[in-house]
Amino acid sequence: MPPDNSGAESPRRKLGLLRDQFQLVKRKDCDRYEIVPIQDPLSFEKGFFVVICACQLLAQKNDGIILVGVAGPSGARKTVFIEKVLNFMPSIAVISMDNYNDASRIIDGNFDDPRLTEL
Repeated sequence: MPPDNSGAESPRRKLGLLRDQFQLVKRKDCDRYEIVPIQDPLSFEKGFFVVICACQLLAQKNDGIILVGVAGPSGARKTVFIEKVLNFMPSIAVISMDNYNDASRIIDGNFDDPRLTEL
C-alpha cells in the first residue's frame, strides 16, 4: 500500500523524487497556502528546481503576491541563484538587500554584519 502523504501534520517522508517531497499546507490564519520547508541540504541545481516548483504551486493556489526570501553569507552565490530564477521566470521582481548595505561601516572586514544594513 502506498504511503499516505495527505497529512500536513505528519513528518516529511523520503519519497524518492524531489518533486514528490513538496507538501502544500493551508495556513490557519488566512486563506493562503505555503510550502513546508525541505530540511535536507540541496545542491544549487536541486535548490533551483525546488524554488521554481514551489513558486508554480503557490501561484496556482494563492491569489496575489508570492514572496520568496533567499538568505546566506557573502559568497554563497545568492545573486547567481536569483539571476537564474529570473531568467526562468522573467515576470518576478527582485529586491536586493545589497542596495541597503553601507560599505563605509564595514567592521573587521565582515560584510555579513547586520549593522551594515540600513533599513
